[in-house]
Amino acid sequence: RTEWIMTVLHIVTLLYGFIHLSVSTMKWISVRRGGSVTIPCFYGDRQKTHMKYWCRGDDWRSCTPIVHTDSPQEGKVSIRDDPDQRVFTLTIKNLTAGDSGTYWCHVEISGGSNVGDQVYLSVTDGSPGLSVDKQEVTGVEGDNVSVQCRYRNSDSLKLWCKIGGSCASERSVSLDGRPVLIREDRVNRVFSVTMRGLEMKDTGSYWCDAGGWQIPVHITVKPIIITESCETLLFKSTLLFSSLVQLALYVGLGLLVLLLIIIIITWKVRDKHSEVAETQV
Repeated sequence: RTEWIMTVLHIVTLLYGFIHLSVSTMKWISVRRGGSVTIPCFYGDRQKTHMKYWCRGDDWRSCTPIVHTDSPQEGKVSIRDDPDQRVFTLTIKNLTAGDSGTYWCHVEISGGSNVGDQVYLSVTDGSPGLSVDKQEVTGVEGDNVSVQCRYRNSDSLKLWCKIGGSCASERSVSLDGRPVLIREDRVNRVFSVTMRGLEMKDTGSYWCDAGGWQIPVHITVKPIIITESCETLLFKSTLLFSSLVQLALYVGLGLLVLLLIIIIITWKVRDKHSEVAETQV
């Protein structure tokens, strides 16, 4: 029970940070050695044009810069900024035990008053504290998407949260008014999250939370693209060709009738002239 209370307090702290702080990110992330991880860092409107960077160390004032947006690649670490979504994303590949430690998402502000938030990264040989099969998930408008969150501590509270929004547990039926289904499999130590009836506004950043660990997941919802089969296209083409042939026949028949009418009128006019000429003679 105490662990659940601590987890809830931790989630409240995270959500407060995402909403109110200038820069915010996850707090505890666990990854298996040899794997990779993507970590989002969120910032406010006022930081859109500022340089962002990723550094390592317990104290942000003395942490060692690793990569920044003016130089987005350094070895196995890369950074990508998306000012429209107000997020810069760190990707670290081929993780080793030596990569475990405290890191900082930072935004450089003129005058040296930098702002940032810290995250602890744990690289383990065994099962990570919390993991997902894919951190990037794509769905189609109207369909469902599912995320499998695999945990290590079976007694912890399991949550599915949206960045800048709220969290849902297994008892929940919705997240910020959108339908969500959460089911836990304690035998296999996994809880699955299904978001149903996707809408374009469901695109965004989410995270699984269990035992104090978080793992971010980005969901992209694409619009429905109506495609037609070759049989349908062939049928429509045949129908169009048949309609054009019928139109051509009708037009041709009309022209033929018009030509006949002209010939008859011309013949009658000439016949009339012939009768008048004979009468005058």
